[in-house]
Amino acid sequence: MRLKLLWTLLGLLTLTLGGVAWKNGWLRNDPLRMVASSRVSPRTNLGQPFNLRGLPPSLLQSGPSCGQIYDLVCKRPGIDQDPTGTVRTDEEGEKAAHEIYGEIIRKNPDWTSEQVDDEFVQKVYTPKNRAKILSAFHLVRRTLARIIDQEPGAVFTLHEKTQIKERLRKVQLQLPPPAQIYEDEPDLLTKSEFLYERKITGETALRVGGAYLLLSKSWFNMIFSLAHELGHSIDPCEIRSAGMSFPAYDRLVGCFLEHHLIAMRNTRSECGVNDQLSETFADWIAVQVTAEALSNYSNRLKGSQILHAAQNSVRDLCEAEADEQNQTDLELHPSSKIRIEEVFGKNPKIQKILGCDTQFVDPRTYCEFGPRSPAPPGGM
Repeated sequence: MRLKLLWTLLGLLTLTLGGVAWKNGWLRNDPLRMVASSRVSPRTNLGQPFNLRGLPPSLLQSGPSCGQIYDLVCKRPGIDQDPTGTVRTDEEGEKAAHEIYGEIIRKNPDWTSEQVDDEFVQKVYTPKNRAKILSAFHLVRRTLARIIDQEPGAVFTLHEKTQIKERLRKVQLQLPPPAQIYEDEPDLLTKSEFLYERKITGETALRVGGAYLLLSKSWFNMIFSLAHELGHSIDPCEIRSAGMSFPAYDRLVGCFLEHHLIAMRNTRSECGVNDQLSETFADWIAVQVTAEALSNYSNRLKGSQILHAAQNSVRDLCEAEADEQNQTDLELHPSSKIRIEEVFGKNPKIQKILGCDTQFVDPRTYCEFGPRSPAPPGGM
């Protein structure tokens, strides 16, 4: 009884301190907190053991390979928070955005649509929300550049690395105010989407729907979403459209096809109709960035916190049914089960974060830019 009371008191103390440290979804000691520049890089703790001791067994899937990551992410009731915040559905975010619009119109019936948009932007694209998006954007871009830089010269030449990083550097993050910055896509203000766009002039930009700012407070979901869209700036189809070709990309695409991460259809034309290549690549890139972000914060996320953070990073991919027959966006996107189970769940770092039994996980089966080492005779 005394021991139970002691643990209860310690738990209350932890929650109190944690509430201060993680207030408003920001790590209190986070070097990136409310900073839009890249003056300070986050501490890297790659390889640090994760503190999953004492994690309730019901949170982890049974079986040596964690082969049911989709269920772990999408079908665990009540597991919808990490210390940085929640993730809600697209519908909830868009409903909230329309309610804000409706309230502005009711209070100001004589306003023009431009005035209503400007007021909406002031309420949704607040300095705090903008700062958080900007901070995450710069973190993602630095991480992607570092991932490319860390590849051996046999994978990417110095010239190829420079070309890829230059494309990342040129992507502009466009955020209101003013509302007129989205005047060519006014509906985006009430949508939950992130959009990567390439203009005829060759300029590239990333835009954030206002509803997303209302539905996602999770730092790691924001990291995944931004990394996915920024990944489109260097996806195989964008690289091809720019007149470039990298052997490392050919290896990666071959691996995607080998593991059925891209649907093979008779009507498929690479980078054309019915092709999932760009979206699969963007998911794969986003997982690399998210895994590193989770690893970097592993000393601050303890026990079930790291699990909840990992789940929330891709929780919004659960919205479509796992059954392909019930999904309507499969022309360009893999099924939600493939995206979560295969691209996300089989990443070696993610498997470690989720507490999978790594002795049964062969990282050589996961797709990479570089050539994969052959498995030893007789399996692992």
